[in-house]
Amino acid sequence: MGSCRRLINDIREVRAAVGNGHAPMGEIRIGVAHALTELTLTRPVGQLRRKFPVVALRLCTGWSRDLLEKVRTDALDAAVVLLPDGERLPVEIVGREIGKEQLVVVAPRTRHSRPLRSVQDLAGAQWILNPEGCAARAGLRRVLAGANIDLAVGVETYNYELQLALVARGRGLSLVPRGILSRSRMKRRLLIQRIAGIHFPLTVWMLRQERFAAGEQVIAELSRLLIESFRTAGA
Repeated sequence: MGSCRRLINDIREVRAAVGNGHAPMGEIRIGVAHALTELTLTRPVGQLRRKFPVVALRLCTGWSRDLLEKVRTDALDAAVVLLPDGERLPVEIVGREIGKEQLVVVAPRTRHSRPLRSVQDLAGAQWILNPEGCAARAGLRRVLAGANIDLAVGVETYNYELQLALVARGRGLSLVPRGILSRSRMKRRLLIQRIAGIHFPLTVWMLRQERFAAGEQVIAELSRLLIESFRTAGA
């Protein structure tokens, strides 16, 4: 109960400060999708802390849909998530599009590498993927099931760099965001497989509750910094 009262007081202080035209203060809870923690978050968060030194950022990671639900139920003040292109947000959620991503199938690059053209070419493949709960894994399972292929997961780990290192060693295939692949030290040892029927375009969103105005300055600045990071990465 004591921690809840402190949090409520912090939020009241932030709202009062913003209402009086002062800089934000207090605690702001922000969720970050697992896939985005390995992208360019370190620099934006550091810049945000310098601009708003009296704001305590509370960052947590999770699956995008779980984070969206936590924003909707007020368990989080905001979240940066990855959702399929075209997905509609709940009416009580304010979303700002801050970037685009694409999931790609990666295989080891060897002298004997052969292109995988169709879903049928994936029969018997071993996969190195995120644990259960990952929407990308669920989407891949649906695509394979449509071709009567079972999803065979040899290794599961949250760490994309580990996934890519295992792929490079020939342990299986993986499905990763293109942005993570482009930053990986393993990228020269990997090959993107363009497979008909496997197409997962994603939108990166900054989400907040419509009624959450206390940290609007902070959320707006973080959105701006992330947009800048995505543009720089794509240059």
